Amino acid sequence: MVQSKEVMESNIHAYDEDVKWQLAGPGALMSAKNYRDKKALPLVEKLKEVVKNLTIKCVQLTEQGKKLTAKMDGQQKQIIRLTDKVMEQSDIIDRLQEKASDLGRLERYLGREQVKSIVERSKALEQAESANKRPKRAYEMSR
Repeated sequence: MVQSKEVMESNIHAYDEDVKWQLAGPGALMSAKNYRDKKALPLVEKLKEVVKNLTIKCVQLTEQGKKLTAKMDGQQKQIIRLTDKVMEQSDIIDRLQEKASDLGRLERYLGREQVKSIVERSKALEQAESANKRPKRAYEMSR
């Protein structure tokens, strides 16, 4: 950024003071037509070229700015979505920590072995119910 500022300032300085950007005075015995053709028109053409290049650069920078703005908007939406997801995960963690605390209370009250046996019996019942709900396959029924 600092480099580009220095380049810009040197270019501005050149436009103000460099001989090639100054309109020279007419030479001795120079006609108005010769002055126009040899001095004024070449300088005007240089200026037109500089203005054209600056216009092109301005359009390119405008397009680049639009693309960067669109990219930033997309990233902002992604940040919002991820923030929401983090908040949901935080809520889930809080609920799971509360359940873990409740389980710890049960273990202290009932004893670890009794809670363990209750959980194992409950799992076995769930598996049995799950197996009963599954439809029988044709090859299992033919036996």
